[in-house]
Amino acid sequence: MFRRGVLSAALSIALVPAAAFAQAAPKQPAATTPPIAPVGAKAMPQQPSRFDQIDTNHDGFISRDEFIKAEKERFDEFDTNKDGKIDAKEVATSPQLMERNLRTAERMIKQWDANGDGIVTAEEFRKSSEDRFAKQDKEGTGKIARKVPPAGMQPMPKPMSKSPAPQPASPLLPAPPPEPIKH
Repeated sequence: MFRRGVLSAALSIALVPAAAFAQAAPKQPAATTPPIAPVGAKAMPQQPSRFDQIDTNHDGFISRDEFIKAEKERFDEFDTNKDGKIDAKEVATSPQLMERNLRTAERMIKQWDANGDGIVTAEEFRKSSEDRFAKQDKEGTGKIARKVPPAGMQPMPKPMSKSPAPQPASPLLPAPPPEPIKH
């Protein structure tokens, strides 16, 4: 039972990037027939999903062995200096993350590039900034107000400071009750 729970949790974690990618991708209307490519155009190969990549025997299930093998391959891709260990720098400079960052940067440039030449000038960036501000300044006051969370929603917690963590209460004394949240 414990193994099944661990496998379910691990599988969930592995499929989060695929789910995030699927959610981030623009929604396409369902087509009843595939689009017809212009004469002479080459068909774009469809990329298999992360699930399909891991499900190497294509039985519709990811076995523990398939999952562990895929994670080992992922670790090896991150371990660029091949020392059997990975650190944040190796992950940050990994080809997968670099490719994702490049796609994000390309989307940003496309959003800001008014004339479509692939280059964003300071003027184009300023104009894009003004347009984004105007969309947020719905009342035309020249100010953007802090969004108030809907009733019943908690505000985002403030970032933790780099001060030492508070020490836990003595094990002999009961911990004080948490302070009520003020709205």
